[in-house]
Amino acid sequence: MAKAPRHWRPLVRLRDGESFRRPEVVQETMRWYDVSEHEANAMLDRSEANTEIWVNDLYQVQVGHCGPDNSIMHLNIRRRDGGMFKDWRHFQEIKNQLAGPEREGFELYPAESRKVDTSNKWHLWVLPEGVQMGAIGWAVRDVQYDENKGVPGLRQRAL
Repeated sequence: MAKAPRHWRPLVRLRDGESFRRPEVVQETMRWYDVSEHEANAMLDRSEANTEIWVNDLYQVQVGHCGPDNSIMHLNIRRRDGGMFKDWRHFQEIKNQLAGPEREGFELYPAESRKVDTSNKWHLWVLPEGVQMGAIGWAVRDVQYDENKGVPGLRQRAL
């Protein structure tokens, strides 16, 4: 079992009905979609329905399901500070904690006609247990946890 990445705190699930919805989010939803406060809250309620929300000091993750028989887990990830930087190791840890270490997930870079880009969020779709991406990806594990600053193109920070 691998160690958790540096600066990582496990995610904690919010209780049902608990929310981090801020007034600014409601206001911006009203402005962007030209709707009333009631309609904005209803839109946000629908977005959060049938999902779980998990948080730590860095991230908020909304977990939902989609696809055939809702068998694909959708992880809607955002930094709590609104920042744009993402750490691949953190996203791997999020996937491991919420879906399991042996499930495979992916990001999608869609056709322009299907692009959604409204806020600094990332989306991972996690396949059902036992389903792999097949020919996409590597066949065997190869992980470097030691710092390596000396070889351009092969640099790695310590775990």
